[in-house]
Amino acid sequence: MLRIVRQELTATATGTTYDAVSVDDVNVLSVLLPPLPEQRAIVAFLDRETTKLDALITRKERLIALLEEKRAALISHAVTKGLDDAAPMRDSGVSWLGEVPAHWEVSCLKFIMSHIVDCLHATPTYIEGGDFPAIRTADVEPGKVDTDNAKRLDKEQYEKWIGRLVPREGDILYSREGERYGIAAVVPPNTKLCISQRMMLFRARVPHVSDYFMWQLNCPHVYQQASQDVMGSTAPHVNIEHIRNFFLLVPPICEQKAIASYIYTESTHFDALIAKNRRHIGLLRERRAALIAAAVTGKIDVRDLTP
Repeated sequence: MLRIVRQELTATATGTTYDAVSVDDVNVLSVLLPPLPEQRAIVAFLDRETTKLDALITRKERLIALLEEKRAALISHAVTKGLDDAAPMRDSGVSWLGEVPAHWEVSCLKFIMSHIVDCLHATPTYIEGGDFPAIRTADVEPGKVDTDNAKRLDKEQYEKWIGRLVPREGDILYSREGERYGIAAVVPPNTKLCISQRMMLFRARVPHVSDYFMWQLNCPHVYQQASQDVMGSTAPHVNIEHIRNFFLLVPPICEQKAIASYIYTESTHFDALIAKNRRHIGLLRERRAALIAAAVTGKIDVRDLTP
């Protein structure tokens, strides 16, 4: 019934920027009207069954939140404390960092990166089906970039937006504006992309390991530094000069490599568990919608199923 009503509304909807229906359209919708006892039986049945499904969904959502929290804590510990729990520690001298391995250095982003590039302060001309993804803040999550759903550019626009630096595999994408500021990911292999609005691009000096610093940029101690400088309430953004002076930890290169590899292995495990539970939630929601549709359209007889 829900699908039928939606189809009928869609057929009558008007509007140029968005679909809309009038009150008159709603008033003349066709609806099924079972006898009152059956209506009550359907409501009771759906209340009981959807409550069970909603509880399962909530449980899965809580599990996902716990997995994400544990994943973030594991990453933060690895990039700030290292993999050797027996390593001697010292005070970093930076309030956000606390104690760090004694043999690690503390430096600034500008000394670790050979390039720190901001996007063009303009809006690119996106094109449906363009060959080149233009990465916005909506396209990045910590450690991940979604090129499949990014807006696209044609070759002319792409060449304009890579004028400051051509992104290459391993470069760090960083969001510096909007509600999703302070998120980093690396450019994946075999991908031609550019940074769009509100994004920056960093390139680590050789022989530094980009993935290690990308994960560090996603950690609370860096986000706190960014938050100290956030300007604007409706469109918050971090000043570029402040970003250049972010304090970062610099382990020896061999440890950078080991930590990056460790995080990749462990986060892959967490990602698989999170994805599995998200699929389960999707199936439960489909089950819920199908159950409601079947009950209200009489596909299942709930009269004998209600206590």
